[in-house]
Amino acid sequence: MHLNKVPEPEFQVAAITEPKDDLSAAVRTARRVCPYLFPASLPRHVVIKPNLCDITSWETGVTTDPRWMAALTVELRSIRPDVQIRVVESDAISAYKSYRSCDETFERLGFVSAAREAGIELVNLSRCDTIELRLDGVPMPVRIPELFLAEMLFISVANLKVHPYTRMTGILKNSLGLLSDADISSFHPHLSALISGLHLLCPPDLCIIDGRIGLEGQGPIIGYPVQMNTILFGNDALATDEAACHLMGIPPQQVPHLHQTAKDLKRSFGQFKTIGEIHPKPFAFDSLETHRAILTKFRIRRFYQRMDLFTSRWVDRAHRLRHNPISFARSAVSKLVGGRREQ
Repeated sequence: MHLNKVPEPEFQVAAITEPKDDLSAAVRTARRVCPYLFPASLPRHVVIKPNLCDITSWETGVTTDPRWMAALTVELRSIRPDVQIRVVESDAISAYKSYRSCDETFERLGFVSAAREAGIELVNLSRCDTIELRLDGVPMPVRIPELFLAEMLFISVANLKVHPYTRMTGILKNSLGLLSDADISSFHPHLSALISGLHLLCPPDLCIIDGRIGLEGQGPIIGYPVQMNTILFGNDALATDEAACHLMGIPPQQVPHLHQTAKDLKRSFGQFKTIGEIHPKPFAFDSLETHRAILTKFRIRRFYQRMDLFTSRWVDRAHRLRHNPISFARSAVSKLVGGRREQ
C-alpha cells in the first residue's frame, strides 16, 4: 500500500553527498532537505527490499551495503519506536543458470549479523504464502507474497548499475525481487510490462539508490566499480530512476521499462524536483550491441508467443465446433450479443 502519495509534480529526488561510511548522516540530511521522504507517522510494518543479485560485496557496486539496515532502522524508530521492520529478498537462478539461496545470500553478505544488531527480521520471499495475479501485458500469471498486499511502508534500496537487458537497473527493476519464484527467465521477453505492473501493484514509498559506487561495463554483476559519491533519495520510483539515468549519462527514453512505466502512469519524463546537485559521469556500457540484440530477441519471442496463443484458441474453437456444434453456436451468439450490448 502506497502511504506517501503526493500530488504531481511534487515528486522529489534529493542528491546527497556525504562521507562514504556515514549512511545515517545521509538519511538525516535527506529527511531534512526533502520532508516528503518520510511520513509523519508510520504503519506497524515496514518492508525493505535491498538489491542482492549476487554474492558479491557492496564495494563492487553490485549489491546493497548491509549497513543501510541500521541507518534506516534508527530513523524509522525515531518516528515509531515499536515499528516492525522486515528485510526481504527471494531465491534466484542467475543468468548462468546457477541457483542462489536467499538465506545463503543474507548470511554471506552480512545481513544476518546486521539484522541481529538492528533487531529486525529477514524474510525469504520464496518461502512465503503467495497469491497468483495477472498483470497487463504479461501472458503468464505471477506469484506475489501476500505480505505485499498488507498495509506497510515499502522502502526499496537499489544500486547504480548498467544492465544488458534493460540498459540500467535501479528502483523499478529492483521490484523483480518481489516475485517469489527463483526462476523468472520465462518473464524476460515481457520485462517492461512486468516491471511496470509490479510498480503499479506495489510502488515504493521511499526510494534509495546508493550511488557511492556505481557499476559500468557489462552489468549487472560484471563490470567496473565507479566512484560517484552520490546517494539518491526519492518519494517516487520513476523519478528516482530518471535522476539515476542523468547521473549515469543515460537518456531515460532509452530505458524500455522506464518508458513503459511512464506510459502506464500517464506521465512524462521530467515531472519531479531535484534537490541538490547531480554531477553526471557517463557510464561505459560494454553491452550496447548485446542490449539491442536482446531486445530484438525478446520481440521475436513475444511474437511467437502471441502466434502460439492465437493458434491454440482457433484449434480449441474448431475442436468444440466439431464435437458440439449446437453448444458452440449458442456460446458464440451469447458473446456476440453481449459485446453489442456493451457497445
